[in-house]
Amino acid sequence: MGDDFDAIVVGAGFAGCAAAIRLAKGGANTLLLERGVEPGVKNLSGGILWGHDLDPILPKWQEEMPLERHIISKRFGFLTPDRALSFEYRDESWDRPPYNAHSVLRARTDAWLAKKAEEAGATLVSAVPVDKLHREGEKVRGVVQSGEVMTAPITIVTDGYNSRTTLGTSLRKGAPPRANTGQLRLSEDHTEVGVKEVFKIDPQVLEDRFGVEGLQGRAQEWVLGFLPPGIMAGGFLYTNRDTLSLGIIAQLGSLKGRGVATHEIIEKFKLHPAIEPLLRGAEMVEYGAKLIPDGYAARPDRFWDDGVLVAGDAGGFVFSNGIVIQGMSYAARSGILAADTALEAIQAKDFSSVKLASYGERLNSSHVLPDFQRFAGMDPVKWNPRIYREYAQLATGLFHDWMTPRPGGPRGLLSTALGSARGAMKLGIADSIRELSLAAREM
Repeated sequence: MGDDFDAIVVGAGFAGCAAAIRLAKGGANTLLLERGVEPGVKNLSGGILWGHDLDPILPKWQEEMPLERHIISKRFGFLTPDRALSFEYRDESWDRPPYNAHSVLRARTDAWLAKKAEEAGATLVSAVPVDKLHREGEKVRGVVQSGEVMTAPITIVTDGYNSRTTLGTSLRKGAPPRANTGQLRLSEDHTEVGVKEVFKIDPQVLEDRFGVEGLQGRAQEWVLGFLPPGIMAGGFLYTNRDTLSLGIIAQLGSLKGRGVATHEIIEKFKLHPAIEPLLRGAEMVEYGAKLIPDGYAARPDRFWDDGVLVAGDAGGFVFSNGIVIQGMSYAARSGILAADTALEAIQAKDFSSVKLASYGERLNSSHVLPDFQRFAGMDPVKWNPRIYREYAQLATGLFHDWMTPRPGGPRGLLSTALGSARGAMKLGIADSIRELSLAAREM
């Protein structure tokens, strides 16, 4: 009995659609399955798409995709209860095509990508929550949904970090189950939770407020240094055409047992004196949340097995070195690489894990895995709780003390720094130097 399809792709996000487009253009009879009612409806709307990873499959995507604004500057900084300290990088080359980065709303971009997959020849079926991978012996041969089996010799899993199809399998064994439920789960220490709100705003007000014109846009990311001790979270604010995407990303394990909910964190972020004026008069029109993999530590146990490949968020491919956050670009790249591996396997009629190991070679040669491996050491820096308390207070306190007039006249920078350090730090000098040296080395 023959298979229903040459390849099945689970999940119609950036990774899944990129894989389906590449497969279909390569002549494979491809089924693209989406859990949402239609592609994009369940994705957390908004974000920054960096780079040009869609070029190999969609050369004119920058002209045709429903993008929001091209990013001309990136701001990064610290927020403490009543202070803000940041630096902004602006690059005039970012203001010329081909653009370096765009703000996007995923409901629009994902629907467009799925349409491109259909135009390439893939079969898109929405509202299909895949229950599990279909196995024949130890080999994956399709998927199961509500008892119905759809078969293919190769399946590409791109259904997000909280992957229903891989958790509890050889691909992702998961953390020990909770005692009260027995359910398998993701590691809280290597998982982030993102909460995002989208605000409608008059485009002219947006442009005046952020100092942009035409389709220029700005991106901001902040360390939230005003939260209770131990809670580690950052905030972001991105400009779209006529909306603002605002949200927070918190390390899931840091929230445990501290009695603070994510909606409280985002409310405090919105009301901060540096943020509230930027939202004034805007109306919230969308709210959402999702789990996010925390870089290399969040990778699955395997990226491939007999008859199956894992890409996108399901593969842990969200990159953050503390300043740069990239997910969609790596999703698209890994989806294309998975599709190339699948096309090679289809031609050879060999879907064994030995044959599919070339996916690992592609991930390495295309700098996907090397990027994550190179910055794996950022995790202890990025999720050092003192970054979100003592160091944030030190940074803002230094500039407060240095720039606020006082009796006796201005103070020197060095004496100010030493005084601020003594007032803010609860670590010894040796520990402080060690941690800052580690951060500098990893950066």
